Amino acid sequence: MNKTVKRILCLFLITAIICGAVWGGLILIRNAQKKPVNVYPVSAFSDSGDYTGSSQTYGTVTMNHMQKVLLTETQTVKKIHVKEGQTVKKGDKLLSYDTTLTDIDLEKARIELDKLKLQKTTAENDLAKYKKMKPHSSVLITPSSDITYTPQKTPMLLGGSGTEDDPFYYLWSEDDILTESLQNRILSGSQGGGTSSTGVKPAESSQTAENGESAAESTPAQADSSPAESSQTTPSQAASDEKPESNSSSGKEAWVVFIVRENNALNGKVTDSWGVHLNKSSGSLQMQFFQTDLPDHIQQYDSVPEPYYQESGSDYTASELAQMKSEKAQEISDLEVSIKIAELDLKQKEKENNDGTVVSEIDGTVKAVRDPDKAFKNNEPVLEISAGGGYYIDGALSEMELGTVQTGQMVQVSSWTTGVSCEGEIVEISDYPTTNASSYSSDGNTNVSYYPFRVFVDESANLMENDAVDITYSNQIVTDGTSSFYLENSFIRTEKGKSWVYIRGEDGLLRQQAVQTGKDLYGCYTEVLNGLTTEDYIAFPYGKDVSDGAQTSEATPDQLYEY
Repeated sequence: MNKTVKRILCLFLITAIICGAVWGGLILIRNAQKKPVNVYPVSAFSDSGDYTGSSQTYGTVTMNHMQKVLLTETQTVKKIHVKEGQTVKKGDKLLSYDTTLTDIDLEKARIELDKLKLQKTTAENDLAKYKKMKPHSSVLITPSSDITYTPQKTPMLLGGSGTEDDPFYYLWSEDDILTESLQNRILSGSQGGGTSSTGVKPAESSQTAENGESAAESTPAQADSSPAESSQTTPSQAASDEKPESNSSSGKEAWVVFIVRENNALNGKVTDSWGVHLNKSSGSLQMQFFQTDLPDHIQQYDSVPEPYYQESGSDYTASELAQMKSEKAQEISDLEVSIKIAELDLKQKEKENNDGTVVSEIDGTVKAVRDPDKAFKNNEPVLEISAGGGYYIDGALSEMELGTVQTGQMVQVSSWTTGVSCEGEIVEISDYPTTNASSYSSDGNTNVSYYPFRVFVDESANLMENDAVDITYSNQIVTDGTSSFYLENSFIRTEKGKSWVYIRGEDGLLRQQAVQTGKDLYGCYTEVLNGLTTEDYIAFPYGKDVSDGAQTSEATPDQLYEY
């Protein structure tokens, strides 16, 4: 191998090593920037369900090659034209009756139907409103405490004209002393400053309003402030010097209020205040104290705002909204069934209001002829015609129940009208979802698809055409022997027909976990049959940091709902 080839190979290896090091560094930096993913106990977002493995839907009875004639309270039979065992053709007269049904009866049926439709519209509007609501959120806000308190040189004149109605206001320090010299300067309208040596407040002096003694007499040991101190002025004092007319006294009498603030700062809180009436009208300087009532603009100060909770969203929690939506969806579903029954009732009343003749609708045999009065009291048909048929009832399965219910499986059927119970057989399950799921589904869940199935009931059952019935069926699910539970839908992701969650593994890192799902609960929970237990910890399966191998951190449910 010549030197040129060796040099090229060395350069190639060096380049590869450098690229690898850079790539590895970038990966380390990216991983370092990732935040641990919060994981939550499954038990906090699950529900036992308390279900026995059965589901229920409802449907309407259709007679197949059968006909039954029922009487209403407005019908009186005039004549029955057939006998039991007789063969009849389609169109043959079966019976004739007098009807007392009036237009008022029809109008009542129409009004009832319109009322139900209005209730359904109102419920749909309520559901739409609930879907737009956001869960209630309460976030603790801690305002910034960055407040600067700048100490001022005291005494400092803040304002006032020295009268009883508008006294001088002085910023005062606990260490300041009201000397006779300062009192004279106040009387003359000069602002001046007091000493900063240790002393007592005027309120602590032995001077009282009753004795009338002068401040000079009560504090003979107190010295006046030095010329250097008295010559120094603050910005506020300079402003006062420019406008002596607003801060002046008669020279003989002045009213003064001394104010102590935290940190000797203009924006500090007022911790103490007192008023002094200076009077030199009699020749000697006298001082009396008076009670003060500080105006609002003097009492104002900057304070650290208290933490507070910022409320947002509606007045309802996420679970309460989910329950409200579920209940409203169920109400709409129930109203749709009631509307169908009301429509059938109206149709029947319109049909009854004809010439009073009932004809055969099929070619068959008269299976039963009953006494009209007894039949009406027992809620039985007066006539039964059969051509070797039975009853069909259509229901619907949730997509989550596909594979758990089979053709040939027996179901229980219960009539809403008569309470009659009987057994039927599932004879058909559609391979395609229905576009009219709300007509069948009993849970009102609009987030899943429903697949129609048909039940056949023998003609010996005491059912009627257009009867509304409940259909109860078992979910024959084979699990690994563990108990199932219901998990909030937001934690379950489904792709290409497979469901999975993000779970914390034994190594403390996040990983995907496949789960087998079952029934729906309230439209908010899904049954987990295996792959997960209530002892596990799971993550909300969305977010830029959520991925296989991510670090995890245990958190509470409240942290998940923080906005």
